[in-house]
Amino acid sequence: VRAAATLHAEDDDFGQARTLREKVMSDTDREHLVQNIVGHASAPEVTTEMKPRIVAYWSSIAKDLGDQVAQGIGVSGS
Repeated sequence: VRAAATLHAEDDDFGQARTLREKVMSDTDREHLVQNIVGHASAPEVTTEMKPRIVAYWSSIAKDLGDQVAQGIGVSGS
Protein backbone atom coordinates (compact mmCIF):
# COMPACT_ATOMS: atom_id res chain seq x y z
CA VAL A 1 0.00 0.00 0.00
CA ARG A 2 1.36 3.36 -0.92
CA ALA A 3 0.60 6.38 1.26
CA ALA A 4 1.01 10.03 0.39
CA ALA A 5 2.08 10.93 3.90
CA THR A 6 3.36 9.21 6.97
CA LEU A 7 1.44 9.87 10.17
CA HIS A 8 3.41 11.26 13.07
CA ALA A 9 2.64 11.32 16.79
CA GLU A 10 2.33 15.11 16.69
CA ASP A 11 -0.30 15.07 13.92
CA ASP A 12 -3.51 16.66 15.12
CA ASP A 13 -6.58 16.68 12.90
CA PHE A 14 -8.52 19.01 15.19
CA GLY A 15 -5.99 21.58 16.41
CA GLN A 16 -6.65 24.18 13.74
CA ALA A 17 -10.41 23.94 14.16
CA ARG A 18 -10.00 24.21 17.95
CA THR A 19 -7.80 27.31 17.58
CA LEU A 20 -10.23 28.90 15.13
CA ARG A 21 -13.14 28.37 17.49
CA GLU A 22 -11.32 29.46 20.64
CA LYS A 23 -9.16 32.33 19.41
CA VAL A 24 -10.79 33.72 16.26
CA MET A 25 -14.55 33.23 16.50
CA SER A 26 -16.71 35.58 18.54
CA ASP A 27 -19.39 34.28 20.90
CA THR A 28 -21.93 34.98 18.17
CA ASP A 29 -19.86 33.04 15.63
CA ARG A 30 -19.67 30.08 18.03
CA GLU A 31 -23.45 30.17 18.53
CA HIS A 32 -23.97 30.22 14.76
CA LEU A 33 -21.58 27.28 14.37
CA VAL A 34 -23.65 25.19 16.78
CA GLN A 35 -26.88 26.23 15.06
CA ASN A 36 -25.47 25.27 11.65
CA ILE A 37 -24.20 21.89 12.86
CA VAL A 38 -27.49 21.10 14.59
CA GLY A 39 -29.47 22.20 11.55
CA HIS A 40 -27.55 19.92 9.21
CA ALA A 41 -27.41 17.03 11.69
CA SER A 42 -31.19 17.25 12.11
CA ALA A 43 -31.86 16.61 8.42
CA PRO A 44 -34.17 13.66 7.70
CA GLU A 45 -31.41 11.68 5.99
CA VAL A 46 -29.25 11.74 9.14
CA THR A 47 -30.02 8.47 10.91
CA THR A 48 -30.21 7.89 14.64
CA GLU A 49 -27.10 5.71 14.34
CA MET A 50 -25.13 8.60 12.81
CA LYS A 51 -25.89 11.11 15.54
CA PRO A 52 -23.53 9.79 18.26
CA ARG A 53 -20.72 9.81 15.68
CA ILE A 54 -21.53 13.42 14.84
CA VAL A 55 -21.34 14.34 18.53
CA ALA A 56 -18.05 12.45 18.94
CA TYR A 57 -16.56 14.28 15.95
CA TRP A 58 -17.40 17.75 17.26
CA SER A 59 -16.38 16.75 20.79
CA SER A 60 -12.91 16.10 19.37
CA ILE A 61 -12.65 19.84 18.79
CA ALA A 62 -14.08 20.86 22.16
CA LYS A 63 -16.13 18.97 24.74
CA ASP A 64 -18.55 21.87 25.24
CA LEU A 65 -19.11 22.05 21.47
CA GLY A 66 -19.95 18.34 21.42
CA ASP A 67 -22.27 18.81 24.41
CA GLN A 68 -24.12 21.64 22.66
CA VAL A 69 -24.49 19.60 19.48
CA ALA A 70 -25.68 16.59 21.49
CA GLN A 71 -28.31 18.69 23.22
CA GLY A 72 -29.42 20.22 19.92
CA ILE A 73 -29.89 16.89 18.14
CA GLY A 74 -31.26 15.01 21.13
CA VAL A 75 -28.35 12.70 21.86
CA SER A 76 -27.73 11.91 25.50
CA GLY A 77 -24.45 11.04 27.17
CA SER A 78 -21.84 12.66 24.93
